[in-house]
Amino acid sequence: MSKDDVDKLEKSYDAIFIGVGNGATSSLGIPGEDKANVHGAVEIIEHLRRDHYNVDFGKKVIVLGGGNTAMDAASESARMGCPDVTLAYRRSKEEMGAYHFEYALAKDVGVKGLFNAAPLEIIGNGKVTGVKFIRTKTENGKIVNIPGSEFVLECDMLIMATGQKGHDYLFDHITNLETSGTKVVATNYQTSNPKYFVGGDCLNGGAEVVNAAYDGKHAGKAILSFLDIR
Repeated sequence: MSKDDVDKLEKSYDAIFIGVGNGATSSLGIPGEDKANVHGAVEIIEHLRRDHYNVDFGKKVIVLGGGNTAMDAASESARMGCPDVTLAYRRSKEEMGAYHFEYALAKDVGVKGLFNAAPLEIIGNGKVTGVKFIRTKTENGKIVNIPGSEFVLECDMLIMATGQKGHDYLFDHITNLETSGTKVVATNYQTSNPKYFVGGDCLNGGAEVVNAAYDGKHAGKAILSFLDIR
């Protein structure tokens, strides 16, 4: 969406709701991310749905991440018949952002957990064959690599559930819009530009669909109040 598109919207409407969500999976910035069979979690889940689960996961899958999307990707891999699925997270199991029941469900379908292991490099000659990790520990809330603890775990497919990029380029086209990173600052869903309201990932930084639905409902009420519609 261009600045001209935004200007047209502002001329046509008295209130505008921003609910653009997050986009593609974020890069880790490590060597080898361009190898074949390296996928973003959001993209592979979309691929499953679009192609009616016609996806070959191979014999060994590694999923990087500790959030609910990582749990979904790992569980789906196991349910699709992959006999060896490892969920690798750079912090401890207790520090994962995923709901406990999501991890329990993943374990129930055969997913194994690998914790305090940070990826250093994706191994392979054109196609991924493994991931080089280093063991970690947490000191004062920060991840510290343990020297000399590197190891390689083999895989046929790597799925990265490492967060998503925001659509913050859109925010640059809106005047007087206060932001914080990829999030829009708002009070009762209304932004610093009073014509704009916001909800979902671009408000909370990335959560669940149910959170976005909640935001949409209550932002709608805030818009009605702003327009003095009873």
